[in-house]
Amino acid sequence: MTTITHPGPPSAPAMSNADHATRTGITVGLLSAGVLVAGLVLRGSAVIGIGLLFVVFLALEKLTALRPQQVFRRGWMTDFTHILVNNTISTIAAIGLAVVLAIPLIWLRPFDVEGMLPTEVSVALAVLIVLLGSYWGHRLSHTVPFLWRFHAVHHSIEQMDWIASGRLHPLDAAFTNACFLAPLIVLGYDGGVFGGVAVFPFTALALFQHSNTRLRFPGVRWVINTPQWHHWHHSSHPEARAKNFGVPVVDRIFGTAYMPKGRYATEFGISDPVPDTGYVRHFAYPFSKAARAAVA
Repeated sequence: MTTITHPGPPSAPAMSNADHATRTGITVGLLSAGVLVAGLVLRGSAVIGIGLLFVVFLALEKLTALRPQQVFRRGWMTDFTHILVNNTISTIAAIGLAVVLAIPLIWLRPFDVEGMLPTEVSVALAVLIVLLGSYWGHRLSHTVPFLWRFHAVHHSIEQMDWIASGRLHPLDAAFTNACFLAPLIVLGYDGGVFGGVAVFPFTALALFQHSNTRLRFPGVRWVINTPQWHHWHHSSHPEARAKNFGVPVVDRIFGTAYMPKGRYATEFGISDPVPDTGYVRHFAYPFSKAARAAVA
């Protein structure tokens, strides 16, 4: 599925590549401001953090834009709502699911394997578990039809930018996170490690790798998830299908890496009938007849 463009009336001249303020953009901007004000009343610190991220990524995407596109594009408000709402739901669900997954081996936790290890080894093991767990959780979301119904919401993105990273079904995010949280629980890691994982890489890195920027790190391109790398994962190009599930070096090990030198993905989206907009519609989609039919 290619990126959808909306031409103007027949008598109107074609729009240039530069971002122009449109009535849609202004409306979305005003609505977003209203939501931010409401959020400040309810969850002040979280909304201030999101506001700061908006300023940082707005500047980054303007100064290093990979492709010209409007800031307040179609679906921006829906993705913004995902960012505001999903965290609490996905965190609770991830912990609950991780505990369930850990039950067969929970008898190992009292041995406190993590506590027996030197700090350096403990940290390295946690990083390894996160990298492998997130890779396989993500890969399973693409290969198991039931899981794909939830993950399809994320891949319905047709324009890549930092806020598109928020378009995740909370139960999809919960499953991927549970795949590395469960072994951490079994090995005796405490909540501080879980909190560190939540901040990095699954927040800061997720925002960056979806962003509409052309920043590259040639010397470490197989270690850092750059937008060039992750955009290929979202690409609708046939050769990029089922590629780039995690950190590049892990994908190289498992034979799923794809990053042609000097090329960038240009088309995004899927054929599954995921609604274009609407948080509630996104939440309900995996349980719909349309989602079941799409993977039948």
